[in-house]
Amino acid sequence: MQLPLIFWSLCSYALTLVSATALTYKLQPNEQACFFSNAPQQGSKLAFYFAVQSGGSFDVDYSVYGPRDKLIMEGSKERQGDFVFTAKEPGEYRFCFNNEMSTFAEKMVDFEIAVSRILSEGEEESNSSDS
Repeated sequence: MQLPLIFWSLCSYALTLVSATALTYKLQPNEQACFFSNAPQQGSKLAFYFAVQSGGSFDVDYSVYGPRDKLIMEGSKERQGDFVFTAKEPGEYRFCFNNEMSTFAEKMVDFEIAVSRILSEGEEESNSSDS
């Protein structure tokens, strides 16, 4: 009886398309830097991870905005963060780091932004576009 459930779980996993970007960025004193990713459809999962690797007190302010500049989450003086949320609407999402609190210390920030979506019935993975 468990076999059909396992089969359909594996099929749904195989029909999920993930696009990810992992970067290291040197955030200058008094700088705010933003990075962008597109959620192609409502219900897409967005994952956001960051860790301050060096500089000052190893902390940074962050914020995430959805389409129409709607604030989704923010934090202050964080060393790292690991978040997953569901896009309530398709569109461009903005992930920002802010080092305006520092007047002299630059920060090295490792981060990753991943977007996953479920392929529609009949849609092939090769027809999808990553940004």
